[in-house]
Order: sequence, then structure tokens, then C-alpha cells
Amino acid sequence: MNVRTDRLSVARLPELAILLTVILVTFWLVFPRNLSDILRNSHLDAVSLSYMKAWLQAKPDDYELRLLLARELIELGEYEQASYQLELIPRGEQFGFETEIAWLTLRRDFIQLMAIEPPQRPGTALYPRTREGLQGLDINGLSAERADQAAEMAMAMGLVDQAVRLYRQLAVNGHGAEKLHALSARLLLGEGRYLEAAQAHLEAMDASDDYATRRTAFLSALEVLQAGERYEDAVRVMRERDQAFLQDKDVLYRLMNLSLACADVSQAQHYAVLLLRLPEDNN
Repeated sequence: MNVRTDRLSVARLPELAILLTVILVTFWLVFPRNLSDILRNSHLDAVSLSYMKAWLQAKPDDYELRLLLARELIELGEYEQASYQLELIPRGEQFGFETEIAWLTLRRDFIQLMAIEPPQRPGTALYPRTREGLQGLDINGLSAERADQAAEMAMAMGLVDQAVRLYRQLAVNGHGAEKLHALSARLLLGEGRYLEAAQAHLEAMDASDDYATRRTAFLSALEVLQAGERYEDAVRVMRERDQAFLQDKDVLYRLMNLSLACADVSQAQHYAVLLLRLPEDNN
């Protein structure tokens, strides 16, 4: 009895690529819009990227899908492939892709720059180009996700003012406003900008309805001003903003001590009197 020992041959990679392209073209001929939408909305893994590339060979003018492919290639660190995809997209206001191309180009440059050792970054051509791109961003045209990304990019590049502007824009749009203002305060404090940092803490206070959050933000603003020896500003903030905390023994005690540190004896006496008037069991 003879046993067959020869191995069955399988399709090689070029043949598989041709087969995949034929399948995609067939799908496109049957329901082109559906397949394009499926590729846009699918979870983008290695298989999806392969399908996407094959689809674009059959339908090269699907520029929105090409932009999506370029974005994914950038995030994967495939900068040359991403640049090639961007070059295939037509420029001009009549096409409407300029904003997206500009963002992806900036994102590509930033990620590529971050892959370089920090001491070497300033000496590259990417460094000034990325800084200029971030400084020239039209923040009003960014989605919440991209504004958040841009703020992180600005922080990484040391562009504190741009990062703060972006966080304030996000806060205005209601995306965790108190946390964003508090983050802005930390950035400004890191630059030694005490008055602006205190103002950001007060904006965090105003953005919240939660008493504990408002209390923390109020005291943080005063601590920042004290650290910066902005005593007159600290006294002004206390007088303007203390009304919500006059029944809080701990806050009054801290305000009294801060008033003494600011050499404002009358204000310290004012808080001392309020402390004495509070019931013994008041917290």
C-alpha cells in the first residue's frame, strides 16, 4: 500500500496579495460604499491595515480612508509609509483635506521627534518645525480628543502657554473643567508664574459645584500666592473669595494664619472673631 508523502503546495505571498485584491475589487463592485465604511469603522489591527492598503490599490481616490491609513501608520511609527500616503492626497481648498493633512504632518513630526533621545532633539530639523507647528495651531478647529493630544504635545515641547490655552479651551467645552484648570495651574507654577497659577486654581474653583473641590482649589490658590510672596494678592483673594467658607473652622484657621503671614493684622482678627463665633462641634 503506497502512502502519499509529497506535501501539498500553498499559495505564496504574491499570490495571496493578488487574491486579496481580487476579493476586495469584487466586494467594491458589489457594494463599494459598505466596504469602505466597514474599513473605516473596524478595529484597526494588522489584518485591517492590510485590507485597507489593498482596498486603496483598487480605489485610490478614497482619500478619507487614505488619511485614516496615514494616521494609523504614524501612530505605529511607520513615518515613511505615512508620508507616502499623505503625498497621494490632493492639496487645495477645493478638496478640503488641508486641515487634516496639517494635523497628521504635525503628529508625524512630533512622534518621530519623541523617538529621539532628549538631548539630541534640539539639534534636529524636526525640533523647530514641530514647535512652529504647535504654536501655529488653530485651537478653535480642534476636536476635544485632538486638543487634548495637542496639549500633551505642547507640554512635551515646553510650550506652556499653548498647553494652557488648549486646556482652557477644553474646559470651556465642559471636559472636566476643574481638573483641566488645576493642571494648567501646575504648569504655570512650574514656570514660576504664581499669579497666573493662582488664577487657574480659582477658575477650577468656579468650575465645580462640589464643596470639597472648591475648598481645595481656593486654598491651593492662596498657597501658591504665599509661595510666590504675593501677599497683597493673597489678601485680595481672601477678601473676594472667602464667603463660601466662613462656616469652615479649618479654612478660617488657615486664613487667619495666612493673614498674619501677610502682615494684615486686621484681617487676621476678622477671621479670629469668626472662629470664636462658630459652635464648638463645627468642623
